[in-house]
Amino acid sequence: MVAWCTTGGALVAVVLAGVAHPQAHATGDDREKRSADVLQELVPSPDGPGCAAAVGKRGSVVWEAGRGKADLAAGRAITSKTVFDMASNSKQFTADAVLLLAGRHQLALDDPLSDFLEQPPAWTRDVTLGDLMRHTSGIADYQDLLEAKGIELTDPAGQKEAIAAILASQPEDPPGRRFSYSNSNYLLLAHVVERVTGKPFPAFLQQEFFTPLHLRMTLSPAVDVPGKAKSYDEKDGSFTPNSSPWKQYGDGSVQATPGEFVRWADNYRTGRIGGTELLTGVTEGAVSVGDVLRPRETNRELIHASDHVQVRHLASGCFRTSQGCCGSPGQQTLSMGPGRVPQVLTWGAIAAAGFGSPGLRWQREPIGPTAHPGYVRDR
Repeated sequence: MVAWCTTGGALVAVVLAGVAHPQAHATGDDREKRSADVLQELVPSPDGPGCAAAVGKRGSVVWEAGRGKADLAAGRAITSKTVFDMASNSKQFTADAVLLLAGRHQLALDDPLSDFLEQPPAWTRDVTLGDLMRHTSGIADYQDLLEAKGIELTDPAGQKEAIAAILASQPEDPPGRRFSYSNSNYLLLAHVVERVTGKPFPAFLQQEFFTPLHLRMTLSPAVDVPGKAKSYDEKDGSFTPNSSPWKQYGDGSVQATPGEFVRWADNYRTGRIGGTELLTGVTEGAVSVGDVLRPRETNRELIHASDHVQVRHLASGCFRTSQGCCGSPGQQTLSMGPGRVPQVLTWGAIAAAGFGSPGLRWQREPIGPTAHPGYVRDR
């Protein structure tokens, strides 16, 4: 299952048992009612910001719906057709683009970043593409770097400004020492894809992923896509629109509906795009998010506990909101695969995430070609 919500200045992907008023493609049990109950608890009022959700089985959407408002001023409701900015969940497309090029022997994950820069700082010779993918580069987040230069989220800023700020900085840690989530890593990977292919990164995703898989997706940073839900900040029960003119990409900005995301996720089962090389690459070299790097088994229990916002994202790390990073200070956010959590979608278009009371434990069913997709249970 995939659900997109818009509140608190960030889009959040969570696992729900379902949604209210679903457009159902399968019947015969009480999952629709249970789904409606879960979403109603998550979004008590249909008059505020809400969610859209979809359930898929082997690439087919078997159930989708929405609850709440996509635009409070216009009174526009969220439906299964509402478009959301996937935010950091977009990172998987960037990682997959790099893996696709690696499978074609156009680059390698142990290539140094310096190979893809015109005037590389000395430190970029020690940072590999694999370090970028796994968030072990030690590079600071470009948002912090731009804000340190006096560029606020309300000021215009794009890819060029972000890359310049990154290259003018020094890494916070030597590469490979520890996991440290940074949007800079995936912005730089998008730049690498452009240097290797000679194509704009949005056009590359369209050509290699969206068009071949017949996905109604687009990479459009800071663009008001038709039918898109607006994002809001909440304070004392009041909601104000949250938006920024920043136009970076690679770390976010893919626009899609939950149903389209279900269809995309089936590629992790079929390997239609990228083949076995990509399917292997999305789980190979996974690391812990602790200070000590170690292999992580892909079928281990996924546990999340937070006393601030109870969310585990499809992309590793946190979305940045006006309140800071989702999750309590010091929380270890799960990372599996090259800098993200791709295998939670493998074979089933599900999001192995938890949204509930502090300490809630969620267990993902074992992954495999015959695994029943879309079911997550609390223990």
